[in-house]
Amino acid sequence: MNTLPLFPNRFKRIGWLIFIPSLVLGILSLTSIFNFPEITLPVFYNSGFPLSNEDSGLFKNTDIAIFPNLFGVLIIIGGMLTGCSKEKVEDEYISNLRLRSVFWSLITTYALVLILFLTVFGNEFFTVMILIMFLPLVLYIFRFNYVLLKR
Repeated sequence: MNTLPLFPNRFKRIGWLIFIPSLVLGILSLTSIFNFPEITLPVFYNSGFPLSNEDSGLFKNTDIAIFPNLFGVLIIIGGMLTGCSKEKVEDEYISNLRLRSVFWSLITTYALVLILFLTVFGNEFFTVMILIMFLPLVLYIFRFNYVLLKR
């Protein structure tokens, strides 16, 4: 059997401990419930905003809302650990389930992207597109684990 290179099973628990709180805090950071402070940090590239006085270019200082960025990084790390860790018994059924879950998450994501391209415009469009970056990973994790528990 040709197996996928996956993380050991022990990483799955660590992934869940990072993924779920980061996902909840990331969603909350998009609302007005919490106002996270911005800090000034040096960045590799600052594109600036078209109408701002901000200095753009390589290796510039800029104001960054650090917590939403941190939550995004942690969602990706936790999601990769959760979604790409072996199960206790990793057989052909699990491998097939992984493939079907990835395929399902991609179809669902791009169906939503198609709908959003036709219905959302302006600044909200860019916010939605940023959220769409996380959607395939999140849908894959929830779909895979749902079907795995359901069997």
